[in-house]
Amino acid sequence: MGTLEIISGSLLILSSILIVIAVVLQKPKGSGLSGAIMGGSDSGFGGRSKAKSNEEKLSKLTKILAAVFFVVTFIVNLIVLSK
Repeated sequence: MGTLEIISGSLLILSSILIVIAVVLQKPKGSGLSGAIMGGSDSGFGGRSKAKSNEEKLSKLTKILAAVFFVVTFIVNLIVLSK
């Protein structure tokens, strides 16, 4: 195994673990089937702006991690195919 393979493999493992953590930390966007049946709504004002900005940051982090995962996977495939 070459150095590039070890580095890219480590990046794949790290990015996949971080993606899982980021997705688990996100709150669901909708209230699901129970909200559709019960007609639940979230119209509170207290502390909503800070929570929303944290959710936006977490969503952006997830997108960045997914892009890193995609690029590293593509590079690993190029390395494997070039051998």
